[in-house]
Amino acid sequence: MQFTYRAKQDSRSEASGVIEAVDLQGAIAHLKEMRLYPLEVVPLEEKNPSRLSVQPRPLSRSALSLWARTIGQGLQAGLSLTQALHLLAEQEQGRPTGQITRILEERVTAGVGLGEAMEGFGGCFPPVAVSLVKSGEASGGLEQVLQALAQQVETEGELIAKVWGALVYPLFVLTIGVGTVAVLMWVVVPKLALLFAETGQPLPGLTRLMVASGRGLFWAAGCGFLVLLAGFVGTRQGWFNIPWIQWGMKILGRLPWFGRLIAHAEIARLSSNLGLLLGHGLPLPQALQLGAATVSRPYLKAQVQQSHHLVVEGLSLSAGLRRVGLKEPFLLTMIAMGEAQGDLSAAFEKAGVRYHQEVDREVKILGTLIEPVMILLVGLVVGGIVFSMLLPIFQLNFTVGQ
Repeated sequence: MQFTYRAKQDSRSEASGVIEAVDLQGAIAHLKEMRLYPLEVVPLEEKNPSRLSVQPRPLSRSALSLWARTIGQGLQAGLSLTQALHLLAEQEQGRPTGQITRILEERVTAGVGLGEAMEGFGGCFPPVAVSLVKSGEASGGLEQVLQALAQQVETEGELIAKVWGALVYPLFVLTIGVGTVAVLMWVVVPKLALLFAETGQPLPGLTRLMVASGRGLFWAAGCGFLVLLAGFVGTRQGWFNIPWIQWGMKILGRLPWFGRLIAHAEIARLSSNLGLLLGHGLPLPQALQLGAATVSRPYLKAQVQQSHHLVVEGLSLSAGLRRVGLKEPFLLTMIAMGEAQGDLSAAFEKAGVRYHQEVDREVKILGTLIEPVMILLVGLVVGGIVFSMLLPIFQLNFTVGQ
């Protein structure tokens, strides 16, 4: 019978591993014979790798960054992998990250590689992270790979935060504007229209149009809400599958400025990921396959996947990307230079830095332009509604004056 153990070697260090014994008491006695003080001895078959008190789900970027950076720093400080995993599991005790790390510790203690243990978690860890860890274990540079992974995840999170930051303000202003218009059209306008009708004075054409539009918008908004609610519930229940993210990215990609910003953000993310993967020993076809999985924009994802097939067939990456129609001269030039120098990873890293800078610049420009434009549009709509309601009053005053 096999037992996993964690024991004190001396006042400063611990040991862990797997030991064979007839029963638990025999395992403890055997450890004491080895001059080890047992801290934890558990039968191996009781360590169920799949036990989780929460439903396994992908780790957030912040959780993945914390996990990779903590483990990497522990390895750089001279701890063994199981010790680093144990410390993080204790630190994150009671959280999903802590539970996952505890199970990883058990698997690694039982002799499973960290990358293989991560791969068996059903999507908790992204494929890019699993492949990087496996390459780090094969090359003996696991701590450097984990630190690079943490840095990449943090950089990617900052990039996505910048893009969403550029979208949040106009969406907020638009929401306030739509709410104001809804109150005016569905509450204020009907009451004023009823009041004007009691005077017997015919309403101006603009006011009649606004009243009719309010009724139409009310029913359209109600139907739209029901459709969205049905789509959300149907997707969650599995009645049908709607690619919400791809649909949203496609709509935003067609908007002026937003489309260019999202495209550059996706290319910056892809370039950084490919540079990281290639820099730690992954072959180009596998790196392209993993990089395509991190892309949200359908058109760019398809281009990367097509270029992956062309590279497998023997075509160079720069030629393959040109053939599939990628229109990014700077990226294509950097890739061609990297192929000529035999260092594609450095070329992708430089391209990633350049596109990150481009996204920063476009976010600042978009933030400067979008504020007055949104305020102007909302002001024109609200002002038009108010003017249409004041127009009968002006007409009534003119009639009384005559």
